[in-house]
Order: sequence, then C-alpha cells, then structure tokens
Amino acid sequence: MASVEITIHGQITHGHDYAEVDCPTCSATHSHLIRGDLDDDTAPVTLTCVNGHDVPIPHDIDARELLFTVAMRSE
Repeated sequence: MASVEITIHGQITHGHDYAEVDCPTCSATHSHLIRGDLDDDTAPVTLTCVNGHDVPIPHDIDARELLFTVAMRSE
C-alpha cells in the first residue's frame, strides 16, 4: 500500500470526555486530512484541517492506529 491521504469527514474525538481535535489556527473541527505511509512505521503521520493548517495529534491518540483505522474504513 505505501503513502495514503484520506479525508476524515466529521469530528475526531479523544479522551474519556470525547474532546474534539481542532485546528489551533482556525478552530476547524470537521474534515481533517490524514497522511501517512501504511508500510513504513518510521514515516510520520500528519493531520491537517479542511483549510490546510497543520493540526497536532493529541498524545492520547496513536497516530499510526488512527491512520490504519481510517484506511480500513475507507476501503
């Protein structure tokens, strides 16, 4: 499989209180784009908002697991 870019429509939540992942620049909470490589565990997984700003992935979310989950759901 290699590199993928997948749009996540809707909110990404985390933690026991289901806090929303939002863009620190524009506060967007919907339609994030996740990018990463499914075959290379050393390649970074990145998240951007609908407006193209970098969104930090919270520490309690495993970025690689999120990438695999989104990839499996998009097939």
